[in-house]
Amino acid sequence: MVLSSIKVLLTVMIVMTSAMLRNPNAAFGRIHVHIYNFLDLGPTLTVHCWSKNDDLGEQELPPKDSWEFSFKLDFFGRTRFDCTFKWNDEVHRFPIYVQMRDNWACLNCTWVIYQAGPCRQNTGSNDVCYHWHDKEETIS
Repeated sequence: MVLSSIKVLLTVMIVMTSAMLRNPNAAFGRIHVHIYNFLDLGPTLTVHCWSKNDDLGEQELPPKDSWEFSFKLDFFGRTRFDCTFKWNDEVHRFPIYVQMRDNWACLNCTWVIYQAGPCRQNTGSNDVCYHWHDKEETIS
């Protein structure tokens, strides 16, 4: 009985240590996502973001304006927030936060939205720009 309790305790400790090593700062804090409207010709950007557990509703961003939200990471590395971006007659989709992709990239994730697609700003290096994911795709 004591031996099995020790095994369970060691397993829990190993899993927790592994999660903290993946991103030690995020293990104890919140991730912040900032989204900026940098569309050419100044249209208002409508952003709607959601996860498996939360629907953040629609946000209207005038030109050069921003919106932010924050959350705690899933212990098992499955946190994901998808968003739709609408302006004029265009509607696009992009997973704005995927834990397996963004975990090491940012605790304060800043995204700039352009017509061509979203770009994540990286401190001390080049921004990373993506194409829109208008079709349902698997992203890791």
